[in-house]
Amino acid sequence: MKKIIALMIMSGISTSVFADIAIKQGVDYDVLSTVTKPLPTKKGSVNVTEFFSFACIHCSILEPTLDKWYAGQKNVDLNRIQVVWQGNFSGYAKINATIQAMNLGTKFNQQVFDATMNKHQNLEDPAQLQTFLKANTGLVDSNKFMTTYNSFAISTKPQEYSQYTQAYNITGTPTFIIGNKYVTKPAQPDKLIQVIQALVTKVKQEQKIK
Repeated sequence: MKKIIALMIMSGISTSVFADIAIKQGVDYDVLSTVTKPLPTKKGSVNVTEFFSFACIHCSILEPTLDKWYAGQKNVDLNRIQVVWQGNFSGYAKINATIQAMNLGTKFNQQVFDATMNKHQNLEDPAQLQTFLKANTGLVDSNKFMTTYNSFAISTKPQEYSQYTQAYNITGTPTFIIGNKYVTKPAQPDKLIQVIQALVTKVKQEQKIK
């Protein structure tokens, strides 16, 4: 995938990696400078934003463990933004935005990853997207999905995601922004989850969030 920063692929990730570890600035994470388009924040929560792509194998591998990690969190707000580089992945950006607008959840995300990475379906093609939706009627009403997907509100999302991608200088996926202050550096999946957890703890201490 274009611009992917390589991560070592593991066959499985133990959920025991969720504990805090010691992390180092410049090694595990960097501190963000002022950005031109800050991500929205939710008061009383640590905002965690994943810049990902449905066309990224590393994001696909990380997804189940990330969901398990998030399920055990308190006062953490996890958001996902499909990267858009120079107009690339605009279709996936619309899919990501539609999933969020319809609150379809992580199971639907997994089906999109599976279709893209394992079944080699190009869901940026509306015809293939509709075929995919009809095959997953148990997860979503295909007509409602396409109505939302084709709405004006969703049509603006690729440009918005592109602006965020540029503002945060995202050059590889997955990349996480923690508390709108820290950005993760590339790591193996288990280590990446540990870094995220440590940064969440760090932000909670700084912002006095329990």
